[in-house]
Amino acid sequence: MERKERFTGCMLGGAAGDALGYVIEFDSLKAIQQKYGPHGLRTILKCKKEGNKAVISDDTQLALFTADGLLWADQDGADPVERIFRSYMRWYYTQTERIVKPEQTDWMKQQPHESKWGYNLMGTEALYARRAPGKTCLMSLATGVSFAAHEVPNSSKSGGAVKRAAPIGLYYCNNPKKAFYVGCATAFLTHGGAEAVITTGAFSALVALLSEGLPLRDAVLRIASFTRREEGGEITAQRLELALSEADSERLPIESIRNLCDSKHAAGILAVAVYCLLKTDNLRSAVIMACNHDDDSNSCGTVCGSLAGTIYGVGALPPGWLNTLECFDLLVGMGNSLYEAV
Repeated sequence: MERKERFTGCMLGGAAGDALGYVIEFDSLKAIQQKYGPHGLRTILKCKKEGNKAVISDDTQLALFTADGLLWADQDGADPVERIFRSYMRWYYTQTERIVKPEQTDWMKQQPHESKWGYNLMGTEALYARRAPGKTCLMSLATGVSFAAHEVPNSSKSGGAVKRAAPIGLYYCNNPKKAFYVGCATAFLTHGGAEAVITTGAFSALVALLSEGLPLRDAVLRIASFTRREEGGEITAQRLELALSEADSERLPIESIRNLCDSKHAAGILAVAVYCLLKTDNLRSAVIMACNHDDDSNSCGTVCGSLAGTIYGVGALPPGWLNTLECFDLLVGMGNSLYEAV
């Protein structure tokens, strides 16, 4: 498979999983089944209030801003984490219409790297929609400070930093270790808990390994071994290994997902995504499984979709999931731009 297909598949897969899971994000499995049938929600729904589009949440919005920061740094030869911070402040403005510090005003204008790659994030109306933006991200960015390791004024273990990190794995596809450390550094911009930070790095490195065509199980074992050696990485390693164990068991998927997932903990979200991919043999089935359960549907769907798109490529995405997907052209363009920048 051409690596470019994996890049586009990753960007669109994450958005598709996000869109499928967003409409059932806070519903129990029982409520989902009562509304959509015994097999749950199995396709992306259009929203009449949003022009019959399949809407994305803040997960995909922030993934786009992560990609923007990487391309910004590539253009300027600058520190990628610093430019990603600038991009996250741009996202913060789309959600609050607030510029925290005067020097950030210029960041809201179209930048040279956007002109080079043919997009304009701050001119994209859909990115101003408020789709349950994460409180941890908003509160951290409200300070206007680019936090470094162990400086963040919270101890959040949640997955908010994980869900936005797939573009880091794509950009550093030739250097999974670099993907890990940059992923960790970007997590520290908003999240202070070791589990959130290490899991963000693990997800970034996993995307990098999968973009090279490494089999999922081999990639997960490698990441688990690596994270265990990192300070604070034990929980992430344990959850990834538990995902492998649950995938090998005869338990029903819903039981295994309950054993793996807790939406307040980042490692569980990544573990569910890995488990669903191991229990299925195609993107559609994996994403549907990742969304239909009692916990955080769109977080698990986003992470699973990103990994599935990297594994199976853009051609594996059902056309019906894409023809009304919000920001479709922008997502494709970002995937292509990251591929060309590598």
